[in-house]
Amino acid sequence: MDLRAYIARAEKITQSSQSLAELIGVRPQELSSAKKGARGLPTVACGKLADLIGESHWTVQCASEVLTEKDEEKRNYLLDFVMGTTRKHATLKTRI
Repeated sequence: MDLRAYIARAEKITQSSQSLAELIGVRPQELSSAKKGARGLPTVACGKLADLIGESHWTVQCASEVLTEKDEEKRNYLLDFVMGTTRKHATLKTRI
């Protein structure tokens, strides 16, 4: 699930974007940019969003980070958590 889907779930609970933005501590413009997939949310906002919708803080944070991460290897690592997959990364084996 991506950040936009998490935000949509939360908006159903709060009944509006404005209420959600206030609840998670961001400006409405920041929330709007995240909904468009143009930027992520701050870490604390991701935590509050996760609490509201009953998701893992780590999963919501990864969904947010995927939007801005430029490094393909790092994006793929984060996407595993966002998509709920558990593949192993070769780079981790060589570094341990």
